[in-house]
Amino acid sequence: MGLTPLEIREYPLKKGLTGYGKKDVESFRDICIEAVTELTREIGELRDDARRTAEDLKGHERREAVLKDTITTAQQMVDDLKTNAKKEAELIIAEARHQADKVIDQGHNRVLQIQGEISQLKRQRKEVEIALKSVLEHHSELLMLEGKESEERDKEAEKLAFIHKK
Repeated sequence: MGLTPLEIREYPLKKGLTGYGKKDVESFRDICIEAVTELTREIGELRDDARRTAEDLKGHERREAVLKDTITTAQQMVDDLKTNAKKEAELIIAEARHQADKVIDQGHNRVLQIQGEISQLKRQRKEVEIALKSVLEHHSELLMLEGKESEERDKEAEKLAFIHKK
């Protein structure tokens, strides 16, 4: 039961010769005690609610701080991962370029080596052609000489045969 200040002020107390009536005052006092008791209880409950709410708020604030720290840490980790991934990618690209340069250099060296081998084989072919030509010319000359000698022998044989026939 709530008691307002207006109700207290307007509470009907009967006056007698010696002042207010005892029963009325005691009844009013009981009403006031009951109202003050109820208000004290409500104040206690409100204080308890306020304390719990303040504790809840502190808990939420701590969790919020932890979440902010976690988010900040996570963001820093993401940034670090991105930076590390970028550096690693740059290293991989640099290594790939180095390997590509190496392969290209090996290819150029192999091309030069093959060109050298081709040149050497062309020289060897030329030498073989010259040697074969020389051998063929030598044998051709021998055959020609042999042919001339054979003709001369044939002529001599004819002469001898002619002489023998006579």
